[in-house]
Amino acid sequence: MSTRIEEFEDGEELESSLQSLLETDTLRWIFVGGKGGVGKTTTSCALAVELAARRESVLLLSTDPAHNIGDALRQKFNNTPTLVDGFSNLYAMEIDASINESHEFKLKQEEGFGKIMKDLVSAFPGVDEAMGFAELMQSVQTMPYSVIVFDTAPTGHTLRLLGFPALLEKGLSKFGSMQSSFGGIMQMVQSFAGDQQVQEEDMQQKVSNLRAASTGVREMFEDPTRCTFVCVCIPEFLSVYETERLIQELCKHGIDSSHIVVNQVLFPEDCGELISPEDASSSSSASAAAARAPTASSLEDDGPGAAELEALAEQLRSLPLPEEQTGPMARLAEQAARRVRELEKGWSMCQKKRRMQSKYLAQISDLYKEDFHVVPIPMLGDEVRGVDRLQEFANMLKTGGRVLPMSR
Repeated sequence: MSTRIEEFEDGEELESSLQSLLETDTLRWIFVGGKGGVGKTTTSCALAVELAARRESVLLLSTDPAHNIGDALRQKFNNTPTLVDGFSNLYAMEIDASINESHEFKLKQEEGFGKIMKDLVSAFPGVDEAMGFAELMQSVQTMPYSVIVFDTAPTGHTLRLLGFPALLEKGLSKFGSMQSSFGGIMQMVQSFAGDQQVQEEDMQQKVSNLRAASTGVREMFEDPTRCTFVCVCIPEFLSVYETERLIQELCKHGIDSSHIVVNQVLFPEDCGELISPEDASSSSSASAAAARAPTASSLEDDGPGAAELEALAEQLRSLPLPEEQTGPMARLAEQAARRVRELEKGWSMCQKKRRMQSKYLAQISDLYKEDFHVVPIPMLGDEVRGVDRLQEFANMLKTGGRVLPMSR
């Protein structure tokens, strides 16, 4: 089986699906992230459901403070892995990776090491939270699951989380230099500790453990065969902007990001545009149909418009015939006119939305088509909740052949 790296080296066109990710059985961590409201939770839950059919055991872990995996799976979860209903190998848990809010993995604020570290690295904002993250990820690394899918918080929080290993290493290095610079460091430490005696060996061991945890997380992040990040976006300005920012930061941290899910895409057929049989059988059907999509005037040419139907109703009522003969037909024409106006309004709004999307879809294509698996997902009429709907969504994620619909 070829890896994603080999696909890039071969220079082949990348499939518009997550199939290559699903088939990379060495992956242990799969992060799913993007701007809030773009479908991160739906994507992560669908991935977990699909992976459960391929892997020995799967954990879906939410680090988003606004946990939504329970809503998607129609089940309540907490900070302990819980078996998902209907599965024997899929577990889910909801936990905040912040030290200040996490309960299970919170760095203990006891007298001694916790207090000392807090005081000594107070000059580095965020180090306390980074220590908590190291504790969390150290626990995650020991969990007995073949793959863990992370449903992350919106972009800003996620980027801070991914930068914690480097921040923690910086803080620990500073702490080490302080120890070597001041001969009386342990006396100061003991004064902080109060009545509790802190041994130098214990202090060094805990610092060493934290550094090892940070190093282990960083090594996992930087290994594309074990860790990857799936970016989710929608074709709107803020989402496309945050996706570009996210991918740049992932690159800076050495984290693989080979797949982009573009959610809530309006395809020509979603707006009632006509698609010929040859277009439907083509891999570029969306673009071909968009190029020959009908205009508002051509729709009017295909049949009577609202104005014509209203005129017909007036003509029927003006005929020198009894009301019982012309009335039903006139009312039917009036009803048809109202319905046509509603359809024309809806079609117009859909077209405006498609034109707006096409600008950002073109940007996504220009930026990522050559180097990423770009997976367009159509806008759906219903919420994706429950295992059955999530499996349908997973089928769209793993089925390629769709292309981003461009403007006509």
